[in-house]
Amino acid sequence: MKAIFDTQKLSHALEQVQSAAQTKVTSNTNNGFFISLKEGKAEFQANDYSIGIASSCDADIKEEGTVVIVAPQLLNTIKLLPQGLVTMEQKNGESLVHFSIGSYNAAFPTKEFDEFPQVKKIDHQNYVLLSCKEFIEMVNQVSFAGSNDIKNPMFTGVLCEIKDNSVTFVATNAHHLATKKITINQSVSEEGRFIIPIYALQDVIRLLPSAEDATIEISWANRHVAFAFEDTYFISTLINGEYPKYEKVFPDHFHLKVELDLKEFIESVRFVSTISRDLSYKTINLKFADNTLCVYEEDPDIGRSETSIPAVMDGENVKITFNYTYVEDILKHSTGDKIILHVMKNGPMVVEQEKDKDFRYVVTPIKGL
Repeated sequence: MKAIFDTQKLSHALEQVQSAAQTKVTSNTNNGFFISLKEGKAEFQANDYSIGIASSCDADIKEEGTVVIVAPQLLNTIKLLPQGLVTMEQKNGESLVHFSIGSYNAAFPTKEFDEFPQVKKIDHQNYVLLSCKEFIEMVNQVSFAGSNDIKNPMFTGVLCEIKDNSVTFVATNAHHLATKKITINQSVSEEGRFIIPIYALQDVIRLLPSAEDATIEISWANRHVAFAFEDTYFISTLINGEYPKYEKVFPDHFHLKVELDLKEFIESVRFVSTISRDLSYKTINLKFADNTLCVYEEDPDIGRSETSIPAVMDGENVKITFNYTYVEDILKHSTGDKIILHVMKNGPMVVEQEKDKDFRYVVTPIKGL
């Protein structure tokens, strides 16, 4: 087999599949890079059984063929080649694949390609099309609320709920929960409700094109979900289990509604968190009274910090305690000039964005401290 590539295109194609070729927590398998040269196209695949990725690029194919290269150093080596045309070649009877450009030469071992678990496309009956920009925003707005505790695998994923003409993403670790909903320009014939591993979503958004009009297609069937964009096809296994009914987490009444300047709220939490981060429960106290929010924390062995900011209040005075990291999490992902809090005396607090009402967050308080 023999082909000539532009080094940048070859590097990009390998980068697209790299995350499925490397050993990760979810899999100790390293199946390497599958490369097929056929009909003027070079296809690249990697598959670690939890995720599989296929991508392609143009190549000047001199001799068709298929090979599997098991070499973690392959991508880094290609990225270090000078720009220009690189020749990839495996001669008859050899077990090595050679890459050469000018005075630069590299060779990597191969294995039998019949043993490689090729990426197979799932049934394309159920799918939705989103803009890449919307998809990235949705993933970033909810994935931070998930968990990395593998003892509760459901919470290490994002619930994707597709029905009518909307797509909703949800993530939680049982202490805080984030949801984001968008409207789509199509009605799906079959509703979808499935849990996608957070690591898979994060891999996908790293690979997406940056063009303003770029799109991503999400399809689902059986126990898999697939993402297709440009010349890349990304498939992931889903997390088994019945996701909690997240709608019930949002209270139907509150004791207090508060509107705050977002920047002032961020600065006040940041100031007090210097004390909070040294406490065993990472607590931060919020006291709402007389159109003022007092943010404070104290410990006799560590110290005390306190500050106050103006608040537009509608309802009763409330004092409530949270894990400060959960409060900081939502503030990092909030936008606009204002932020709205819906507060209960001894229950969850719902955080609402000033302009994006479809991005909601709920956090439970710390009790009994």
